[in-house]
Amino acid sequence: MGLGGAFIAVADDATAVSFNPSGLAQLLKPEVSFVARAAKRDVAYEDVATTAGTRRLMVSDSLISNTQFDPLFIAGTVPLRVMGRTLALQLSLQRLIGLGESDSRDLTELPQEPGGVPSHLFQSIKQKGQIDIYSFAMAYEASQRILLGFSVNLWRGAWDLDSFSSKTSGTTTNFVNFSQSNRLEGNNFNLGLIWRWPTWSLGLVRQTAFHANYTFGTFLDTSNLGGKPRTSPPLESGLHWPSTTGLGFAYRPKERWLVAADLTHTGWSKARYTSQRTSLDGLNFFDLDKGTRTPDSTNFHFGMERLILSSSGNVIPLRVGFSLEPQPVVDRVTGQQRVMRGVSLGSGIKRGAYTMDLAYRYGWGSRRASQFLDVDQILSKTPPTSLGNERIKEHRLDLSFNLQFERQPLERVLHHLFVGD
Repeated sequence: MGLGGAFIAVADDATAVSFNPSGLAQLLKPEVSFVARAAKRDVAYEDVATTAGTRRLMVSDSLISNTQFDPLFIAGTVPLRVMGRTLALQLSLQRLIGLGESDSRDLTELPQEPGGVPSHLFQSIKQKGQIDIYSFAMAYEASQRILLGFSVNLWRGAWDLDSFSSKTSGTTTNFVNFSQSNRLEGNNFNLGLIWRWPTWSLGLVRQTAFHANYTFGTFLDTSNLGGKPRTSPPLESGLHWPSTTGLGFAYRPKERWLVAADLTHTGWSKARYTSQRTSLDGLNFFDLDKGTRTPDSTNFHFGMERLILSSSGNVIPLRVGFSLEPQPVVDRVTGQQRVMRGVSLGSGIKRGAYTMDLAYRYGWGSRRASQFLDVDQILSKTPPTSLGNERIKEHRLDLSFNLQFERQPLERVLHHLFVGD
């Protein structure tokens, strides 16, 4: 992250399985690795106005803030020597998406016409769960220049969502209470290649598309149902998840300098449900529309690194990076896509068998966006009538730790287990 995410052509530690599995063949010693993240995300909605019939309402600004702490990655990697070349094996667990969230906001609607009665709006959302990836990876040093690798990935996700919205006008209160339970299972492959030279390297990675089993059940209770909540039993469906292709370039103008850049393309428009229920089959996962507005996206990552060698032999990296990441989210009213930009700083220390790295990233994005605020609007199938400015700020702090071991003792153990004396 200190390099802005530009790691496809670098991929020189255990987290290579997430970026380019062929990079695992660059490891020289067995190691265990751990990565954790702390993140704070603020979403502000400003200058929101609602059109309700012939009335125009001004909605007070709001700020939704959420803080998360997640273990991101844990792995054990073993490089072996086979026919004079490195063969690396790895087992890893990655927290792809942490879905823990707890937010609430209070809003006021003030009619612009004189004598209008203000309304109080309240919304809360609680979500818990995650999507994890269990991976087995293998990488081989095919030649001095070419590294090849692949990983087999098991996607496993489970998350629950609870939301509550209410509107009070005078003595009347309307509300919506909604819950959804979700489960996801699927498998795919990552295929990688690194072509390296003394001063530059080129990386290519392909994360294959796959079909996931997706199950969800819902609960709905509103003031319009007269005390008769609706519970939908779990619906088993399929979900086509699109492929991602990444290209990376790294250049080393001097021994201790590195410049890296990545482009990754994902076909988000092809993320669709497959179901025997005709109302669901073919809908895009993000906008629930067959004629999807969700565009494919190409992310750009760029970073630089300077290594400092201390008098005691410790290595201290200094890193800086930039990222541009269009999200698969397009507002159905304004047509504006959410685009996140980020700048990052990173450093760490390598001391003998121990390596620790720390990176901070600040991300931001803004656009004109619509909102479902009134209870009647939330339940309707019409576009939302509340428009305002969406401003997002993100703070992320990643900490990683690697511990290396000597290879010979492990090779002797493996030889004894699988070959014999």
